[in-house]
Amino acid sequence: MNWRQVIAVIVLALITHLCLVYGLIVILPLWLGAPLVGGITALAAQTDWPATALGTLAGLGVGVTLAQPAFLDSTLSQMQLTLMFVFLGALAAGASAFVLGLSAGREQLEQKLAFLLIAVILALLWTTTLQYNQGVFTPGEPTVNAWLSAMPQLGQTPTDRDLYLRLFYDTHAGVPYYDAYARVYQSDPLGEFRLPNGVPGYRLPTLFLLWQTLPADGAVLPLFFLVFASLAVCSAYAIGAQLAPPRLAVLGALMVAAAYLTISTSSFVVFVDGWAMALTLAGLALLVASQRKHSRPLLWAAVAVMLLAASLREILLYPMLLAGASALLLPKEKWAKELWPWLLGFAIFCVIYAAHTAAIGGRVDKSGSVGFWLNGGVGHLVATQRFFEQLFGGAPLFVPLMVVAGLVGAVMTFRVQVRLGVFLTACVLIPHITFLFFGSAGRDMVTGAVPGYWAMLVVPIALAMAPVALAPLVGFEKKDSMNPILNKG
Repeated sequence: MNWRQVIAVIVLALITHLCLVYGLIVILPLWLGAPLVGGITALAAQTDWPATALGTLAGLGVGVTLAQPAFLDSTLSQMQLTLMFVFLGALAAGASAFVLGLSAGREQLEQKLAFLLIAVILALLWTTTLQYNQGVFTPGEPTVNAWLSAMPQLGQTPTDRDLYLRLFYDTHAGVPYYDAYARVYQSDPLGEFRLPNGVPGYRLPTLFLLWQTLPADGAVLPLFFLVFASLAVCSAYAIGAQLAPPRLAVLGALMVAAAYLTISTSSFVVFVDGWAMALTLAGLALLVASQRKHSRPLLWAAVAVMLLAASLREILLYPMLLAGASALLLPKEKWAKELWPWLLGFAIFCVIYAAHTAAIGGRVDKSGSVGFWLNGGVGHLVATQRFFEQLFGGAPLFVPLMVVAGLVGAVMTFRVQVRLGVFLTACVLIPHITFLFFGSAGRDMVTGAVPGYWAMLVVPIALAMAPVALAPLVGFEKKDSMNPILNKG
């Protein structure tokens, strides 16, 4: 038995377990949840069945010590459920690896299985969200839908979540967006009845205008958000599948799905960040495809989608700027052709943001702007990772490790396409470096800690790239890829 393969399977099983255990398999009975973990692990590992079974057994053994799975089964003790989960998962992994090994057209079968698993992940994301928000898993407790269906009262909106939900109802009632925004701030005693302390204190109205097309009941927001979440999951898979084997790209999609599940089942669903990040992931997938296929239409589509993301959340302008800057790595005679789509996108964004600034009409309280961008530092960088850990049930160190894996995966892309490697590395690295120097002006009202919610605008890119770093672990070399990046420019 090849022990290197066993170690690889252990890592893959552990990652799969941590992603699935935080919600996606809670609605499944044990006999369905365990085979799902085993099947994903076997597909990603692509090794012989003894190594797959043994590695999955060990990986799940470690996994259940870090994060106990929760199932609907109630007739067995937790210990019995845990043991059955580990052994059934290992059995399913070994059986799946055995069947895959017998297949003559393995690559085609793996591609089909990858698509099937993405469909299963999306089905679990939708089903879990809808049931959780209705209170199926938390009987007797206030539900997400109940909170969303109640308009927050003015003067009682001390948190961003209440502010955004109030804006949803006010704009539906016909109150102009900027008037509604200012009114909520001025009625908040915890904010000392002040206006936002600068233009960045006002969210762009794009998403709120889109919400006006929905029924005037906040409970519809998670349902609409699931469309964006599905786009994020599929885009994460598309990014990974173009740079690594599709069987591994399922893990990137799984990680993004786990994070988006928490967003869709919590107050984070009214924050603009998760919605906008889904569009950025789609734009990145289109950009990678455009470079693989030398496609100008795909390039323009990438610019358009990433511009739309930035028009929802201005911070997401950074992938567009980095994509444009990466064109400078090409020979000078190609600069004009490659740069001007991004320059046009940037110009359109400037017009949008200028109109946004003009519409605010000076409704800011500059006296509260002291130190607005001075809350960076190591504490802010750590806070971003800890914030995103909330979306994985607080799994210790999981998010930082996957961010590092995503960075390594981006760097590995240098071997086949320098420009794309520089761009993807910058997308992961530069925002994290920026957190050391700049940060949000907000503070946690209880602890006084610097918030790290900007993680939602950065970490998903790293999660989508993490499978690329895992490829060598399973003996995969990029030169053998079924999805080679053809553009060497």
